[in-house]
Amino acid sequence: MGENSQSTNDTDRSRTNGDDVSNAYEAMFREADDAIFLVDVARTDGEYEFTFKQNNTAHQQQTGLTEDAMYGQTPRELLGEEQGAAVEANYRRCVERGTTIEYEERLDFPGGTSDWQTKLTPVTEDGAVTQIIGVARDITEQKEREREHQRTYRRFQTVLETMSAAVFLKDTEGRYLLMNQACRDVFDIDEDPVGMTDEDLFPEAVAAQARADDRRVIEDGERIEIEETLPTPAGESIRLTRKSPVYDESGSIRGVCGVSTDITEQTERERALQQIKDRLELAVEGAQIGVWDWDMTTDEVEFNDQWAQMLGHSLDEIEPHLDAWERRVHPDDLAAVEDALSEHMAGETEYYDTEHRMRTASGEWKWIRDIGRVVEQDDTGEPVRAVGIHLDIDDRKRREAELERTRALIERTQESASIGWWEVDLVEESLTWSDEVYRIHEVPTDETVELEDGIEFYHPDDRDAIEQAFERLTEEGESYDLELRIVTETGRTRWVRAIGDPQFDDAGEVVGALGLFQDITERKRYELALESTREELRTVIDLVPDLVFVKNREGEYLLANEATAAAYGLSPEEVEGKSEGEIIPDVDDSDEFRQDDLEVIESGEPKNVGEETLTTAAGETRILQTVKIPYKVPETGEDAVLGYARDVTDLKRYEQTLEEQRDTLMLLNQVVRHDIRNQLMVVQSYTELLEDSLPDDQSRTYARTVIGAAKQAADITETARDVTDVLLQVGTDQEPVDLRAELNQQIERIRSEKDRATVTVNGAIPDVTVLADGLLEAVFRNLLTNAVVHNDKQVAEITVSTSLSDDAVCVSIADNGPGIPDDHKEQIFQEGEKGLESGGTGIGLYLVKTLVNRYDGDVWIEDNEPTGSVFVVELPLAE
Repeated sequence: MGENSQSTNDTDRSRTNGDDVSNAYEAMFREADDAIFLVDVARTDGEYEFTFKQNNTAHQQQTGLTEDAMYGQTPRELLGEEQGAAVEANYRRCVERGTTIEYEERLDFPGGTSDWQTKLTPVTEDGAVTQIIGVARDITEQKEREREHQRTYRRFQTVLETMSAAVFLKDTEGRYLLMNQACRDVFDIDEDPVGMTDEDLFPEAVAAQARADDRRVIEDGERIEIEETLPTPAGESIRLTRKSPVYDESGSIRGVCGVSTDITEQTERERALQQIKDRLELAVEGAQIGVWDWDMTTDEVEFNDQWAQMLGHSLDEIEPHLDAWERRVHPDDLAAVEDALSEHMAGETEYYDTEHRMRTASGEWKWIRDIGRVVEQDDTGEPVRAVGIHLDIDDRKRREAELERTRALIERTQESASIGWWEVDLVEESLTWSDEVYRIHEVPTDETVELEDGIEFYHPDDRDAIEQAFERLTEEGESYDLELRIVTETGRTRWVRAIGDPQFDDAGEVVGALGLFQDITERKRYELALESTREELRTVIDLVPDLVFVKNREGEYLLANEATAAAYGLSPEEVEGKSEGEIIPDVDDSDEFRQDDLEVIESGEPKNVGEETLTTAAGETRILQTVKIPYKVPETGEDAVLGYARDVTDLKRYEQTLEEQRDTLMLLNQVVRHDIRNQLMVVQSYTELLEDSLPDDQSRTYARTVIGAAKQAADITETARDVTDVLLQVGTDQEPVDLRAELNQQIERIRSEKDRATVTVNGAIPDVTVLADGLLEAVFRNLLTNAVVHNDKQVAEITVSTSLSDDAVCVSIADNGPGIPDDHKEQIFQEGEKGLESGGTGIGLYLVKTLVNRYDGDVWIEDNEPTGSVFVVELPLAE
């Protein structure tokens, strides 16, 4: 009895303990933070069937699926065919392995789309798996952070690689960890720079200085900015470099980041500006130009020494105020001067420009030309600062007074298209111009020009020359033949040839002058341009890395820069003074070069020789792009030829390599696509033969899936072909393409190949041509295929319509699919983007956008009613 009582107590306690454990597990299951679910596993005829049994509170909250909604459902019933199949595959893998598996998946639940880290554990009874316990953790935020990190990293890489500044990163030992493309280009580095040091890139002294700068940054922990001159394969580069410390998470300095900008041109410009400033100051001093700077808010004026000396004063005798100028202006001239100043300040004239008299230290009056301009205004547009110059024109004014007593011109010389005649009667003080002289001065022929007015047309810098020549003519009877500048009535500067001969009376006194006037502007511009070229050539020629040379008619080198001489293995001194035959080892090259030189010299016209070959002294054949222009030797006026030849040998080799690589890629693409399509056709054909012989519907469904996948893969090869054609195209010339033919061809293709689609054409397709190329058919093929592949209806209903305007045609392709959210309509055209659970490559619509942009057209998406999307393509019409 005692034993039986003890046995009964043990049984009751065991049952009680079992219930307690079960309740504890149940509570843990319900209250766990992770989403937990239970799946029953059954096997019938070798196939597994999975049904959801139970899910805990966390799973219900995170997925939006209640326990009742899940209970008894298979993954396909609960999650849909495609998503359910993927889930079942993981369950099957767990059962067949008989052990716990882990994986990540992305699922669509009523609560939204989320990323999961899932662990499946099999429950085994009598050696068979009967249940699966699933524990899933929502890692959506983590995955989004990872994706955002990847996006941020790609943006960073893009920005880094497209920066024009050279960017680098070094560790504390001076080893390079990173260089962007601009930095690699500076040092002409093709290999991976990681691990390099400054000693690998620079001479010892430069590397030591760079290392010292790095140590300053590392030791002080502060950014520095230095201007340095670095030797590069392309020559010395002046750079502004900023170096900053790089910290790790603990706040320790782990490296140096540098950003270096090429300021070579800027430095050269600053030097040039300084030279110009120095020359300007020298010119102002040498030409005795008075300079004033007027603060219009305080009436304080800063004068230079020449301004004071022009009036016989020293600078310390002149009060730096506007009154110092006003009280020295002649009373009779002051009103006109103030009117001119007011007109300029009101914006009516570009410059303040007057001629007036000013009192000198000796009390005499001197004629001054006063030129100025407002150079600064306040926020309201009021002038606050003006600067200007004083020119001493006293001598000119005296000569003008004398010329006012001479007589005007009388027309005597026969006019021609470019030569006019003029005559002065000193007795009558009259001036006469022919019609051609009026035309050169751009003055209407019905206007009278006074003698003093004729002198005023001459450029201020040339007036002294013509006045002195005319004075010698009238006083000494001396003829003149001068080339001078005039300023026409409309303000244009022209070069003229002015010839004057004296006219005498019976007593031998000069009573007039007769002369010719010829417009030589074009010739002078050409001569001045050549003269400027000659003066600057020797200064810059040795800085030019390409071949620059001057040769005379006999083929002798009058000038050769370092690059030219180096091509023949000589120095410039060894080349200059020798003929081509003595220098160029290849006689054929010499004869060809001589013919080009003589053609330029004889014709007087520049010649673009184009590409020519040169055999150097070392026997190397180089390809040059050469331009030759006529040239006159400054010392002798001898005709010569100036040549500039750019060595493009390496460029030509690079272009040839690129062309060969492009041809190879195109051939490889054709072969690979051809082989893939052949294999896909084999898969499709044999699967179609097997389909009818399969024993059940499920097997036949699998067969149709294989057939569909093979067809889709074949379509992908078409898209790959189009993408390759776009990427490997050398030119993008467009031509008129028949829109109706291209669109109808793709419509018929869809009708014949897609058995679950109907295509309706709304209205007639216009008979027009658009500006495109042979890839236009890819635009319509991809859009029509997209409307079928991404359609969730049993039958994809597609409607094609067109609209025509004066300069463009719009093609609309509407479908009855699920539609595209507004926030995805722009993204869907981006490279690699997929939509609506797409199984495609994501490049079809990107290809459409790329091609339409190339055709100067546009493509966008609209909503279809009641459901679906409308892809609209706008293309410009061909003229």
